[in-house]
Amino acid sequence: MSNPTRVMLLVLLATATWGITAFWEPDGGPPEVDDAPVLGALYAAPVERVETHVLGRGETLDRVLGRAEIVGREMADLLLTLREYTNPRRLRAGSEVTVRRWLSDGSPRAVELRLNADSTVRLDRESLGWSGRVMVTPTTVDTVFVAGEIENGRTLYEAVVYDDKLDLPPAERAALVVELAEIYAFKLDFTHDIQPGDRYRLVYEREARPDGTARNRRVLIAEMVNQGREYGAVYFEAGGDRGEYFDREGRSLQTMFRRYPLDYVRITSSFAWRRYHPVLGRYRSHLGTDFGAAPGTPVKATGAGVVSFAGWDGGYGNLVKIRHPNGYETRYAHLRGFARGIAAGKRVDQGDVIGYVGATGLATGPHLHYELRQNGQALDPRRMRLPTKPGVPEERLPEFKELLEQRVALLETYAPTPAGPRLARAVDETERTPSGEN
Repeated sequence: MSNPTRVMLLVLLATATWGITAFWEPDGGPPEVDDAPVLGALYAAPVERVETHVLGRGETLDRVLGRAEIVGREMADLLLTLREYTNPRRLRAGSEVTVRRWLSDGSPRAVELRLNADSTVRLDRESLGWSGRVMVTPTTVDTVFVAGEIENGRTLYEAVVYDDKLDLPPAERAALVVELAEIYAFKLDFTHDIQPGDRYRLVYEREARPDGTARNRRVLIAEMVNQGREYGAVYFEAGGDRGEYFDREGRSLQTMFRRYPLDYVRITSSFAWRRYHPVLGRYRSHLGTDFGAAPGTPVKATGAGVVSFAGWDGGYGNLVKIRHPNGYETRYAHLRGFARGIAAGKRVDQGDVIGYVGATGLATGPHLHYELRQNGQALDPRRMRLPTKPGVPEERLPEFKELLEQRVALLETYAPTPAGPRLARAVDETERTPSGEN
């Protein structure tokens, strides 16, 4: 290395060393944080003003925009851009329209239309017009644990929905009870079977929105103790990507048929071999069950199968027939109309909506007439033991048992005894379930 270069390096090293020493004296230690200079608080004035308008009943979007002083060519351009994302005429009453304005001159900066809980269309004002995009509500996936005991004079619905210890919106609690009712529909009647002292605990996974509501939810494990008898349910995908609920032994909690084709049951006439017909004015057999319901109430297929008939059939009025395995057939009569796509040859799953309650044919008022037959023989679904669905396939049992063990361990860790409702994170589990009756 040449002498000039060596001298230059020594000078740089000395300068750096002096700088460090000047900043941090060895005997004084590092400077105190409190001694560091602090910038004063700065006030940043907002650049926009936000106002929210609500679409009233019978009101059109252009009227709301007019109320927000977006009129003329500007409104026309905005509506034209909006049509790329939704039809303005399909917006429902209660839809929120948020207008963002520049504070400087009050001109619109952006307009946001909330289509539903998960989607908002944002239209931004640019020099050449409006541009749009869809904003999806962000969600986080979490797992929630809930447990409690039914108090005297309360139903399961009241125990969960009115429990303020649960850090969940009331609508979320109500939806959870409905989901539990679906899971146990073939084992327990939540309206009549639940008694004081019965206990429940469950874990479910959800996609939670910022407001606490859920986009999707799935109960991973549940346990109901009804009059001292345990009913467990664990979610397991035994066949493909469509999961079901099974008991501790891997038996399906579902029967081949739902007992009722409506969600809310009010029986107006039961199965009878001899009954007086109010329209015909004579006695004859009534080989089905009548359910009273408001016109338009959705009617659901009680079992998976293929539609063999959908049309008008005399006294039945609008009728749907569904063919099921092992010679079973179900019939749904007096319908006001059919669900979209319901026609002969259409395959339906258990719980699919197939039509709507009406009063067609020989009906004195709106109700559903439901029949269950096997090889042409009429059956009373309220009294018979319905055939169960297949359980976990034998080749999948080791996988099921491993999953069951993990979920039971987690549930016991978080709630060894279900003493009072509470909310926590985690879990999974299952239990045993004997009978096939409701």
